[in-house]
Amino acid sequence: MDDPSPALHRGYPAFPAMSESIYLRCTAIILLYFMQGIVVGLSTIAIPAWLADRGASPIEIGGFVGTALFPWSLKLFNGLLMDRFTYRPMGRRRSWILVAQTLMMTTLFGLAIADPAASQILLLTAFCFTLNLCATFNDVAVDGMTVDLVPEEERTTVNGFMFASQTLGISTAAFIAGQLLVDDQISIMALLFGLFVGIASLFVSLFRERPGERLFPWTGGRPSSECTERQHAAWLPILAGIFRSLLSLQTLLFLAGAGLAMATFAFLDSVAPPLAVQQLGWGSDDYSSFASVVGLVAAIAGATMTTFLVRWAGLRNSTTVLFLILALAAILAGATYKIWQGSTAFMAIYAIQYIVALLLTIVLIVWAMRLCDPTVAASLFALFMAAPNLARSLLSGGSGWVVESSGYAGAYYAVAALSLAGLALCLFAGVGAGSRANEYEQRAG
Repeated sequence: MDDPSPALHRGYPAFPAMSESIYLRCTAIILLYFMQGIVVGLSTIAIPAWLADRGASPIEIGGFVGTALFPWSLKLFNGLLMDRFTYRPMGRRRSWILVAQTLMMTTLFGLAIADPAASQILLLTAFCFTLNLCATFNDVAVDGMTVDLVPEEERTTVNGFMFASQTLGISTAAFIAGQLLVDDQISIMALLFGLFVGIASLFVSLFRERPGERLFPWTGGRPSSECTERQHAAWLPILAGIFRSLLSLQTLLFLAGAGLAMATFAFLDSVAPPLAVQQLGWGSDDYSSFASVVGLVAAIAGATMTTFLVRWAGLRNSTTVLFLILALAAILAGATYKIWQGSTAFMAIYAIQYIVALLLTIVLIVWAMRLCDPTVAASLFALFMAAPNLARSLLSGGSGWVVESSGYAGAYYAVAALSLAGLALCLFAGVGAGSRANEYEQRAG
């Protein structure tokens, strides 16, 4: 039988396992989400602003963002693989996380070597697509690990920190990359982020999921009882668990509503960069810096306000108010766009949209987590996230066409209409309804 504590005999530090320490698992989850934010920040803020500054059209920028983000809509397939296959001696998710982080680092180094120009949009799209593919494997593994290891009473707080750390990563990447890309220094940018991902991944690799598991494949250890019990040896139980969760109309309505909730982020991803750079006269570094500051404020709001908001107002009321704020902000922007003097109105509306959209995303994910059965957590939660991610990708890709046909005011009005439709679907789905919430909490427990 393998020694459950082999690290002590091979020179590796024997830190507590993540299941044993709330501080350790929160630190690991926050750091992993921060690294996901780097990829998203490059794909949705820094590089789109750079492309806009170099003359790319809204359609080209929308196509870049939509394609780069498309892997996030495939998270269900990632989840299926993780619930079916894993290296059990290292835990259910940890081996997937380490592989994803290694591939992310390798892709960044490849981008540094290729050193593409802003005119090489297809090559940039391919690299960012690959980066986001790596990030989605990391994301699904971390989400599944969170459902596996984080108790129900900690989840709202952890959710807030997860998305706050991702948003902080987005802001950090946007600011640093924006300063480098203004001088076309994409190679230095990619090398810098690749080194950071490598160092951070090495740190995360020092922590096991549960006691007695292997630290690395070449060390000793054995699968935990929880891993053995929950890891499936066949596809049928996984698919059956997912199918059971999709039997109700309310769940399908929730997925559709959560998808339409991404309309604001799609606008910010694809329309805001050319609006700021090409219409308002900003530099790409100005836009990236502004977006990073707003992202930092949003990260603080997500970490500090989400738990209070949900506990004070409840999921249903929180969802309703946040949807309405997004719709009203978009209507106001569309109605006043032609009379804007300077950038003040754009900046204020952008900040409101970003912060409120992030809070709404966290609130909806709190609900989605309550629907998850831990035995198929990676697959099921990935499905709940795939719908909004697919919507964000498609809406981002189509945003440029809306701008070309209806102008920037028309794009704002489209965001308002989609937000109101998303609210209606979520209300019909019974999001936040007490009896339904309790039912799923008991099932998840």
